[in-house]
Amino acid sequence: MSTTIDISIFPKVNEQVQIAGIQNRQDHIIWTKLSKAETACALAELSQLCRASLSTSFTARKRAKQSLNYYKTTVGAKIHPFAAAQAREDLGLSRERMEELLKKQFTQLSTEITS
Repeated sequence: MSTTIDISIFPKVNEQVQIAGIQNRQDHIIWTKLSKAETACALAELSQLCRASLSTSFTARKRAKQSLNYYKTTVGAKIHPFAAAQAREDLGLSRERMEELLKKQFTQLSTEITS
């Protein structure tokens, strides 16, 4: 049973694999360090995060802000850089624009009371 992913359907990943010259070793690439169960759990939690970030509840927004930081630093570090580049490509975002959007999201989730 082969676990090699058909990268031809992921143009950005395919391009980066070709540039790196590792097309013959792609069955050794670890695309994610998350198990299927961890991935499913992370997706469910991200769905809840999206709902909470739209809430007017102070507590929900605070938890969403903490979760966003967790996913950015922890879960993001478990994804292969080629896969992350493909996701940004699919969304039409550069790395810089993605960072800008994350900063904006943190600002919008501000839980500090200003007068």
